[in-house]
Amino acid sequence: MSDQRTPLLHDRQGLPLPIGSSQVQDHPIFLRVCHSPWPWLNQSALVYVRSAILSYLTVVGWMLIDYKIYKREDAHTAWRILFQFSTLAYVLLWFYHLVAFSWSFTHLYYPDIQDGDQRWESRILRNMSPPIQTLYSRKRLYFSLFYTFAHVVVFMNAIIYWTVLVPAEHGHFPKEDEAADESVEDFFGDGWFKPFCIINLWGVTALLGFVEILILNSVKRPVPVPTHIFTIMFFLSGYLGWAAFGKILTDHYPYFWMDPEAMEKTEIVAAYSSAFVGLGATGTWTFTKQQSGTNCVIRVVFAFIYGLIGIRENLTKRDEPPAQFNAVQFSVAVDGGEEFQRANGQQQQR
Repeated sequence: MSDQRTPLLHDRQGLPLPIGSSQVQDHPIFLRVCHSPWPWLNQSALVYVRSAILSYLTVVGWMLIDYKIYKREDAHTAWRILFQFSTLAYVLLWFYHLVAFSWSFTHLYYPDIQDGDQRWESRILRNMSPPIQTLYSRKRLYFSLFYTFAHVVVFMNAIIYWTVLVPAEHGHFPKEDEAADESVEDFFGDGWFKPFCIINLWGVTALLGFVEILILNSVKRPVPVPTHIFTIMFFLSGYLGWAAFGKILTDHYPYFWMDPEAMEKTEIVAAYSSAFVGLGATGTWTFTKQQSGTNCVIRVVFAFIYGLIGIRENLTKRDEPPAQFNAVQFSVAVDGGEEFQRANGQQQQR
């Protein structure tokens, strides 16, 4: 069993310098998911926390399915939930925590599984274990893209709901002409199930994303930045196409601003769609409510995540062992072997 104070890297998992040194260049992102940078949250406690989060998300997920299919007051087919952005956000968050728990559990309790052991238990544990990072492997980049995109979608889901849908009276709350005679108690008067699902789907998920980035892992700021930004924009654009496909199958748009008939002009739909993609990666989202003229400017979600990781790194950097290269050089080393060799050659000349 791995001790709670075991160093973040094992020799077989690290990135040794090409000159034959046993020094490790940097911690693989897979192991950074398994370690909190805060000294008061050891590996054993982290596994229990991740187990609780995964169990909670799994149970609530079934409740949300029941809410979306049977408790929503609309006449649209239940297949619409496959195209809703909130569904994508929740599934990505659940899958990330499934991976994070599996890696944290096996890294702590089963750190060394023999490759020659072909028993079914060993095969399962190997599949649950963090990948072994090799010098030129791109798995680190792929997981970094997934990690970043999953949390961008989670924060976008909450931001769009509370700052766009709710002010536009599309957020399952009483409308303004109905709210004058109603109070907060009336919203909960129909029972706890609907408010519970709304708060979890558009509130707790964002809170879990915040806690994950700030407390539960020691993942560094994503690099290279342009690759992450373009990947986010690509998949968000892909979601718009997926939503349009959903309209064909279900005759229902996930968001009101995707409907040209509701927005009256195609140019407005195009502007909202561009702002949707820009919200995740670049630019700002300015939403103006026609009835009241209320303006809401939403800053870049990717920049928020990048800055949140930077805050955590600054608060915990005294607990981090010094790395041989900085984050940018490490990214180049993994994503471009020529630059790595060039930097290594310069180091030897010195």
